[in-house]
Amino acid sequence: MPDTEAFAEREATGAIVLDADSTVLYLSAALSRECGHGASAMVGDDVRKYVHPDDRARFSSFARTSDDCHPFRYRLRHADGSWVWFEATGCRRLGDDCVVRSRAVTSLDGPARTLERFETLLESLDDAVYAIDSEGTLVYVNERYAAMKGVEREAILGTDVYSWADGEAIERIRAARREMNARGESVGTVEFGFSTVDGGTVPVEMRFSTVSGPGADLERVGVLRDVTERKARERALRRKNERLEEFASVVSHDLRNPLNVAEGWLEQVRAECGGDGDDAVDRVAAAHDRMGALIDDLLTLAREGRDVDDPDAVDLAAALRRAWETVETDDATLVVDAEGVVRADESRLRQLLENLVRNAVEHAGPDATVTLGDLEDGFFVEDDGPGIPVEMREKVFDLGYSTATDGTGFGLGIVEEIAEAHGWTVCVAEGTAGGARFEITGVDAATEAEAAE
Repeated sequence: MPDTEAFAEREATGAIVLDADSTVLYLSAALSRECGHGASAMVGDDVRKYVHPDDRARFSSFARTSDDCHPFRYRLRHADGSWVWFEATGCRRLGDDCVVRSRAVTSLDGPARTLERFETLLESLDDAVYAIDSEGTLVYVNERYAAMKGVEREAILGTDVYSWADGEAIERIRAARREMNARGESVGTVEFGFSTVDGGTVPVEMRFSTVSGPGADLERVGVLRDVTERKARERALRRKNERLEEFASVVSHDLRNPLNVAEGWLEQVRAECGGDGDDAVDRVAAAHDRMGALIDDLLTLAREGRDVDDPDAVDLAAALRRAWETVETDDATLVVDAEGVVRADESRLRQLLENLVRNAVEHAGPDATVTLGDLEDGFFVEDDGPGIPVEMREKVFDLGYSTATDGTGFGLGIVEEIAEAHGWTVCVAEGTAGGARFEITGVDAATEAEAAE
């Protein structure tokens, strides 16, 4: 032991002598002064008691290596409770003992200050963060990571990252890394079940990145986000879409088929009655037409409510002109004052515009003027009719509500469904000429590259 102490004292940078169990055998005078402890205050204690929790795993790993290791910075607790930065510059083994050479870091203008700032930021995140070295050892986790795992942070640091994961998660992560490497990229994303100590799993999305560069102490860092709520929404959406599919099937077969049969018999009755003109036959035919319109609208409602997953760049003005051509507009006039290209499902956007045009013509009159215009984050369609009273503006989107005697009451409900499927918002306001104005907001404009395709 005297030889070890003598060697340690010759180290001008300061040194700590540890045994195989990380017990402090000796603290050099230089290090003792920097820490504010007496020369023998730490002797007999586990050195990890004084090392910052986030640095313990790396410090222990460093103490097991030889002189060819990379220097790294760590923190020791000062006698006043504060943390003092040191740089470990080497490790010399003397039998079962080791001497860790260190020097005080008097300025944190470099990596240590950057690390300190980053750790403050990482501890404030709602996401879990980890870092591993080249051997796959966890050298840093933030408090959120430990909380998600369900253990104290000290129990995780210094362990193999895969020792906390199940086989399926490990394979998913490794596959994502292989894919990332095959693409020649340094950042990857993967979803998997994050194992907790109580045997449960938390669905997470992890973004990870390799760390490279001369003297890099880390191999990989990652950020994990709890996606439990998103997964629940996705399951609910799948169930909703399944119900919509079932509903559409019922409407298209169980309702449409009997109606087709009834219309066939009606044509036979009409022929036997000598053609058109019989009031009763005409009333039945009108009822059939209304039932057909209801079925069409119900099918549209069922299909248009699905979320839009892959929007295209759509010229808004061109979409409205095509919608205008498919609606009976009588003597109505179309005014287009919009030049935007939006991200949307083109077919469903046209359906939305068709219903707005049809609503304008039905309520503003056959000679109405219908205007399409741009908004800061969307567009509007307005007419010059009598408008919609303020107290009725929310009700117009209710399914089945209509002030027209021959309306199905589904048109504006379909408009709202299509808007919501895109993530848009639709509301009613007063038009420039006092008519009804429907504003659709939250619309994403297409990029120049998308618009050029």
